[in-house]
This record gives sequence, C-alpha cells and structure tokens, in this order.
Amino acid sequence: MKATRTGSSSALTPRQEEILELVTRGISNKAIAAQLGISIDTVRRHGARIKQKRAASTTSSIACQHLWARLDNALALSLPDHGLTPAETRVVAFLCRGLSSKEIARALKISSRTVDKHREHVLRKLGMHSTRQLTAWVAGQCAKSGVPVAPDKS
Repeated sequence: MKATRTGSSSALTPRQEEILELVTRGISNKAIAAQLGISIDTVRRHGARIKQKRAASTTSSIACQHLWARLDNALALSLPDHGLTPAETRVVAFLCRGLSSKEIARALKISSRTVDKHREHVLRKLGMHSTRQLTAWVAGQCAKSGVPVAPDKS
C-alpha cells in the first residue's frame, strides 16, 4: 500500500497547509492539536511530511525557509536592537536555518551547552518560550522590514 504513495506530489494537502500556517505563527504542536481537534501525534506526522516536502530539517526552520539564501543580511536589516550579542545573533541565524545545537556548536567551534545558553538568553530577552516562536517572530520581523517572502531562485 505504501508503494503507491512513493510518487506522491510535493504539494501540501489542505490540512498540511493549515498546520504549516499555524507552525509559521509559532504555535506549539499541542496548541495546534487542540485548535484543530486532532491528536498531537497527528500534528507531528503532518509536520514530518511538511518537513520532507519542504526539504527542511526542523519544523522551526520552516518559518524562515524563505530567508535562507539571504538570512544574514535579512537578520541585520530586520532585527532592531533587542540587546542581543553578536554570538546570540549568529545562533539565531543558525536556528533559522534549522540546525541543531550540536550542528551550531560545530559551525561556531563552541560547545553545544554554550549554544543552548545563547538560545536561552535570546528567548528570555525577546520574551519567548520556544525556538518555533522565535523563528516565526524573525520571519515576521523580516516581512515587516520588506525582506522578500519568495525564495531566492538565482
């Protein structure tokens, strides 16, 4: 039965579109499940399919996916001074690309615990509770600053 689905389109289903919209607004899986009247496991399964179809490594990164080609410049243009250190800003950029703490640590040549502390400080400074909420906020800030929403196809 699964073999017939291997050739499935990369287009999102209406339910996946609905969940994607909620994810990009920074809403948690638990809140999405409650809002749509489905189980958290169902939300996670849809999330996994969305990530696969969008070639994203994390659900949190989907909100910023349209910024990946220009992410560093977009962050510099769209993030007003919120008291973030340069190291914290670099961590935000990697989080928006969907990297894990270990991957960020390797890229920045620091420990993954240091990355986690930077993430914790960023969330506290911005009054947020999750990386998903952070990346949705970054995408929103970029949109308000006039950063293009369409991916760079050059």
